[in-house]
Amino acid sequence: MTDASAAALAARARQRRLRESVTIIGVQLLIALLLLAGMYALNATAGNLTMPHPMAVLNQSIKMWSDGTMLRALGETLTVLSLGFLLAAATGIGLGILLGGFRFAGRIFDPFVNAMNSTPGAAFIPLIIVWFGLYTEAKVVVVWNAAMFPILINTAAGISNANKDLVEMARAFGATRANLFWKVMVPDALPSILSGLRIGAAVSTVGTVIAELTMAQSGLGGLLIAAGNRFQMDRYFAVVIVLMALGTLITALLRYAENRVSRWRLTLADGR
Repeated sequence: MTDASAAALAARARQRRLRESVTIIGVQLLIALLLLAGMYALNATAGNLTMPHPMAVLNQSIKMWSDGTMLRALGETLTVLSLGFLLAAATGIGLGILLGGFRFAGRIFDPFVNAMNSTPGAAFIPLIIVWFGLYTEAKVVVVWNAAMFPILINTAAGISNANKDLVEMARAFGATRANLFWKVMVPDALPSILSGLRIGAAVSTVGTVIAELTMAQSGLGGLLIAAGNRFQMDRYFAVVIVLMALGTLITALLRYAENRVSRWRLTLADGR
């Protein structure tokens, strides 16, 4: 293939991706407008207690950001979320590498990991309260418990399913087990690890809000339950929108990292 043909193919691929992006954004905007229209219609028919007026939600959001209420709550939520998620990522990736790399250990602990992963995290909250109390430490443990197992399972799967040809080639060249782990298996498992981190991040957001609702009420979860108890639906929806935006942002950042890693691996595979 000539350079001109390759350039033409690349240009057509870029145009196709651009058209797809424009179409996706257009459909997303249409869905957002339909949801907004639905809010107006439900407010008009059922009243503010069922669905607040969108302008009331906007005004309440502006007020809560202006007086610092939302910013303080967001800071408290992000503290719990980041600590719990980082702890879950460290333990999940570390244990996943061990269980994925050592098949015998993986077969021993696999039933226990799956049992813990399939148990609702809320079932452990009373026990966590007894052990750690009601404040930040306990909330961090709730988030860690929710996020760690998806990360562990995805990491172990990525390590155990690492490219066998690469592993055998590295062994043929005398690679030690440590080199196999860190220079062959872990890089090959990066997409699976990042997928686990993305799932864990989404679960962390849910776990943080649950912890804030059930323990010492603080952060965005505390604002949520306070507004719900007072039937302040405009304030309630203002907090919900922030939670949705936070979850979307975290997921988008990790998906971007996944895409970058995928392109990097394709570049290595092409020998460029």
